[in-house]
Amino acid sequence: MSVYAIRRYPRTVELRGGVQITIRPMERGDADGLLQFFLRVPAEERFYLKDDVASPEVISSFVEHLDYDRALPLLALHGEGIVGDAVLVRHRGGYRAHTGEIRLVIDSEYRGKGLGVALMTELADIAWDAELDSVEFELIRDVQDEAIAAAEHVGAFNVGTVKEFVKDAHGKLHDLVFLRIPLGKWWQWSSY
Repeated sequence: MSVYAIRRYPRTVELRGGVQITIRPMERGDADGLLQFFLRVPAEERFYLKDDVASPEVISSFVEHLDYDRALPLLALHGEGIVGDAVLVRHRGGYRAHTGEIRLVIDSEYRGKGLGVALMTELADIAWDAELDSVEFELIRDVQDEAIAAAEHVGAFNVGTVKEFVKDAHGKLHDLVFLRIPLGKWWQWSSY
């Protein structure tokens, strides 16, 4: 039994411009669509992801070893095509068991329309329902500024920056930014 309340899916959300998107958890049959989605993401953006998502073996591993209690991946679909992938990673033990991390990738054609905010909000709501205290983001300044702005839009704030920590494919250094959304009463009140 999953610790997350996912019975509410699939859900439909309307983006700016009237585009209807379906949000649902990843399923075992999503490997081909997920690989095609990640192959549309420019290589220079995939460089910063924690896994080699252009590898069919990595994608197969994602869908074959789904563990919603550990990592809940939500997919955003326009028609049958995947246009967004967002994951809530729960830290299951020890000193971080009360927190989760949100990671997301949005198809470039769907950026700036509210999809990232919608997925972040969905995952923060799920984390709140699962009684987590906060969700966190690790984002790279000057590379993932749109994601930083989206996280701040849903209530995240900067809890720290490590200057010149991340090196891009050309050797240029960038700041790693840590953001947190406190859940609890603050999150509950912000939903009204």
